[in-house]
Amino acid sequence: MELTSLLALMVAGFIAAPRMVVALSSGDAPAMYEAYNNAFLYTSGSTAYYKKSSNVSEEDGSWTEDLDINVVLDAYENTGDGDKLALINDLLTTWLSYNPPPWNADGWNDDVGWYTLALIRAYQYTGTTDFLNQAQAGYDMAFARGWDTAHNGGGIWELQPEDDSSPANKCILSNNSLGRVACLIYQSTNNATYLDQCTQIYDWVWRNLYVPSTGEVYGCIEQDGTIDYGDDPYNQGSMADMANMLWLINNDESFLNDAKLAISYAFSNVTVKGIFSNTSPSTVGWTDDLTRAVGRTVSNNRLWDTYYSSMVDNADAIVQNKRADLGITWNGWDTPTPDDTSLQTTQAAGAAAWLWWVPASQPNDTAGLHVITNQQTGLAIDSMGTYGSGQSVNQWQTTGSQNQRWLLSQNSDASWNIVSTSTWQALDCPGGSTTQNLSMIQWQPTRASNQRWLIDQQSNGTYKIWNQQSGLALDGSSSTGNGSPLTQAAYNGGPQQLWFLQ
Repeated sequence: MELTSLLALMVAGFIAAPRMVVALSSGDAPAMYEAYNNAFLYTSGSTAYYKKSSNVSEEDGSWTEDLDINVVLDAYENTGDGDKLALINDLLTTWLSYNPPPWNADGWNDDVGWYTLALIRAYQYTGTTDFLNQAQAGYDMAFARGWDTAHNGGGIWELQPEDDSSPANKCILSNNSLGRVACLIYQSTNNATYLDQCTQIYDWVWRNLYVPSTGEVYGCIEQDGTIDYGDDPYNQGSMADMANMLWLINNDESFLNDAKLAISYAFSNVTVKGIFSNTSPSTVGWTDDLTRAVGRTVSNNRLWDTYYSSMVDNADAIVQNKRADLGITWNGWDTPTPDDTSLQTTQAAGAAAWLWWVPASQPNDTAGLHVITNQQTGLAIDSMGTYGSGQSVNQWQTTGSQNQRWLLSQNSDASWNIVSTSTWQALDCPGGSTTQNLSMIQWQPTRASNQRWLIDQQSNGTYKIWNQQSGLALDGSSSTGNGSPLTQAAYNGGPQQLWFLQ
């Protein structure tokens, strides 16, 4: 059966689930985020951490708190709000003081995966160099000790053999957490070694724990080749998230197809009538990894027509089944949240995260991956593949190459971020200057106002794009030659200032 036909059949199997009676609103995500923090967050000055539960005030361990912190990281990724950025800095700085590196004594490589995944995400948002340094050092240690080719042809040990009383195995938990860390370090440093390792890990998982005919992701493989076949939203989500990362980085559509299959399999096979739900008190859920995989893959690739209805079904269930007193929802999204004080922070993280990724109404096609071309000249905005803050952004004959692919995401103030998937740097108006005909550059993403853009669709289908800080419009300068500068100028409505999002 062709892959496209398989995807169509899988989609048809899950989008018909009945809708809840609750209507999702734009205030639901901020409200549950606030409720989550009111219930579980401790702050005193710059010290900030998540508690084990609402009634246990001690810090929530090591890797488990990283899962808690992901809720704030997701909130910032979807809003760009400064208060969330400050909290991320405080949370990860405090976390490092409670869990100081190096982490060699922890033989669980998936633990190190969670540590470093939170740290590298925090670096990408805050620019705090220590977060990058510790993420890189932790990842390097885990990959160097954990990658093993003597058994199963590769893969990273879940628990190092010298620490495991039973024969050690290799699991999605360790491989997909660390694989994504490698991709994110590559985005942050342009060091191709990390991209090679991310791809190496992905390829091993694809061969050993992924079923390309269905999208199912297995849990672990033993040294003798025995497979743990248990379905889990974490397995599906972490696979889809890494596949989408590699699609954005490599422009190889096979990765995108893997991501879509993994997500469709999750909706069809890891839900209760279309709703992700696990009422076991011992589980920490793992739905937050699926949450960002669905959110990113759908938004980055404008797959709303396929998945939005099912995403809303789950959001409606979360809102319907939250606790009336605390305003939080546990892992059992299709079941009322218990009224007790023993609910763990990690059990409420997935629901709080999911709502950030589901808009109250289905978005248009502005967000996501685009080639941006000038109406007058047909030239595309091109990063030139040159990494480094301050490098120029030019225009070039449209090829659709990696240099010309830009990822658009929106902030809570309705402005947009425009990030190159070649350099992973943001389109930037230097210093927010109001100088006419000033050439635009690229810079490490900060989401400052000189990197925020307002985008307005015109009646002819083109877009006006102007900088939030300078108020000036992107201008193709009426230049038709390859390498022409991308500038800004006062808006006049001319075709040199209008753009197509392809």
